Amino acid sequence: MTISQPKAMTHETKLCYNGFFQLKQHTIQHNKFDGSQSKPHQREVLIRKPTVAMLMFDPKHNTVLLTEQFRIGPLENDSNPWLFELPAGIVEKNEDKHHAIEREVLEETGYICTAEQMIGEFYLSPGGSNETTTLFFSRLTLLDSGIHGEQTENEDIKTHIMSIDHACQLMQQGRLSVITALALMWLKNQEVK
Repeated sequence: MTISQPKAMTHETKLCYNGFFQLKQHTIQHNKFDGSQSKPHQREVLIRKPTVAMLMFDPKHNTVLLTEQFRIGPLENDSNPWLFELPAGIVEKNEDKHHAIEREVLEETGYICTAEQMIGEFYLSPGGSNETTTLFFSRLTLLDSGIHGEQTENEDIKTHIMSIDHACQLMQQGRLSVITALALMWLKNQEVK
């Protein structure tokens, strides 16, 4: 199978907002699949630093650890803003992704664990953001839940240890982030021992 890579050209870029995130507006033109040129058009993109996430799995008890915290996106949609997710966070400038996820896991869960396997790297919402998440996997014994988070970042994170089936039920209820749902589907298709 041949995968084409049409060329895109940026004619102009405007920085519309510069805070915790950036919002840019590009005027772009690109080659179309039929070989013609698109008309110049504008697209906005939310700029985020890369993120990392960890699927924490206890093979003895067949459980996973999920975090629960407030998220502004669902609130905007009048949905329940407390989502269940994997421990995750932003990769700081010049930080190794393995170090970043191990740091985030400790901050958000209290567990010390090793990123033993990289599952993959994914765009979360490529139609409007440049954000990528690198998803890692770790086997460990999951015993304790609690409330965690960096107070300096206003984090209020509750951890939950649950069966894979229970976690998948949350997917049916729309209570999981997309990377968490993807990780659970990956785990269900593995023969992880």
